Amino acid sequence: MVRKLFPGCKVKATYPEASEWLAQKILERGYADEIVGCCRTDHQTLTPNDTAVCICNNCMAMIDEDAANGDMANIWMLIDDDPAFPLPDYSGLRMGIQDCGRAYDRRDVQDAVRSLMTKMGIEVVELPDAREKSIFCGMSFLKDVPEQDACFAPNRYVKEAKERGIFVPKNEDEAQAAMKEHAASIPVDDVVCYCFACDAGLGAGGKNAYNIIELVSGKFSDHKKVMSESRSAVE
Repeated sequence: MVRKLFPGCKVKATYPEASEWLAQKILERGYADEIVGCCRTDHQTLTPNDTAVCICNNCMAMIDEDAANGDMANIWMLIDDDPAFPLPDYSGLRMGIQDCGRAYDRRDVQDAVRSLMTKMGIEVVELPDAREKSIFCGMSFLKDVPEQDACFAPNRYVKEAKERGIFVPKNEDEAQAAMKEHAASIPVDDVVCYCFACDAGLGAGGKNAYNIIELVSGKFSDHKKVMSESRSAVE
């Protein structure tokens, strides 16, 4: 069986340094055998003898419904199951955890992210829309579902979307207001997420948002240098 890593196009673009570091770690530690390209163009090349190793919730959704892979693994679960993985220490920090609406039913992924936060010394604060309650994915749920996404994952992005009230278009002012309203419901300033769109949406709402890939790698975007400063302050 070949384990193929889908590193996530938007993840690579949003967190290039952290993404490169993590991909190297994944190969070094034997979580995957090779790195493939974009899930949109390459997921249909998967065979029943392949395992798709994913970081992106959207990749998982489309591979789930439109690929022939024999198995699928999530990076955060793999790292959480590896007791020797070198995790940074952020002891003393208290942060919320924003569950992604695209992964509202993936409790194993949700548990792994929380476990990693705890292992890194972070006090986890649960939000009102935790786990299966989440219909948040930044501004991506406030637009029409992309045609390709609907084609590859019709159950999750068409049928379930109608039932859950997501992918309801709003104009720019309405979308900004929705981000601020959501952020206002969160009882802490610093919030961890495992989705680049959630990250952007929380930031637009006024929160200090950090993706779990930044925490695990210790490599932060320029606009998030405050995390490095916070880490230094509690050491």
